[in-house]
Amino acid sequence: MHEEREGYLEHLETLVEQHRARLEELLHACGPGTRAASRGWYPDSETRWRR
Repeated sequence: MHEEREGYLEHLETLVEQHRARLEELLHACGPGTRAASRGWYPDSETRWRR
């Protein structure tokens, strides 16, 4: 198990740096305090909101 954890943090940091703009967009659209978060809505495969 320890071997699986080696490099994991670096992998996540790299992933965040590569996708920072999209992650910020998702956080703004779906993060805490948003309508989607407060009502439990999730995007479907067409990225339209459904309940």
